[in-house]
Amino acid sequence: MPIELKICGINSEKIINTIVQVGGCKYLGFIFYPPSPRNLSIEQSKKLTSVVPDYIKKVAVIVKPENSFVEKIKDQFDYLQVYNSSPAKVKELKLISNKKIIQAIKINKKEDVNLYKEYIGIADEFLFDSPAMEKSSSFDWDYLKNIEIKRWFLAGGVNINNLEKAKNITQKIDISSGLEDNPGKKSVQKVLDFLLKVKNL
Repeated sequence: MPIELKICGINSEKIINTIVQVGGCKYLGFIFYPPSPRNLSIEQSKKLTSVVPDYIKKVAVIVKPENSFVEKIKDQFDYLQVYNSSPAKVKELKLISNKKIIQAIKINKKEDVNLYKEYIGIADEFLFDSPAMEKSSSFDWDYLKNIEIKRWFLAGGVNINNLEKAKNITQKIDISSGLEDNPGKKSVQKVLDFLLKVKNL
């Protein structure tokens, strides 16, 4: 099966155009999280999402979001990727947005993996990430061996050098800082190289 690729931390039209031209990416993630160097304003995200073709799914990455904020951005996106929110809160966000939910689970230790079970029946997809979230740190991918759901995203520390190892764990791959020269600044060359590697696997 081919990789289902999600590139996160999109903040440049040039990068979107590169991804569209090369192909091979199914989801683009747009981050709303002020501490992040990839953080977007609503106006910035409107400009960027408007140039994404319909066949690429647009994902809003949000951390402990307020309902009012989700109301403001929901029409731009196909999915909400939610961090640090309880199952009850995620259910509420799903109802008010009418969007699919990617529930992000941060993995500090092996036991953290099981947190996903609390969101079964609420989330549409799951994403397992390092505790540093969008920084390039990784976690022990062996923790994910006995997950009882079939399809989920691997994030945190994925790069061109460990892509094949990642693909052996799951078909759904999320990459952000592994495509950057500096925090928050994607490299056109790294994006090109990565997309070509994905196509050749």
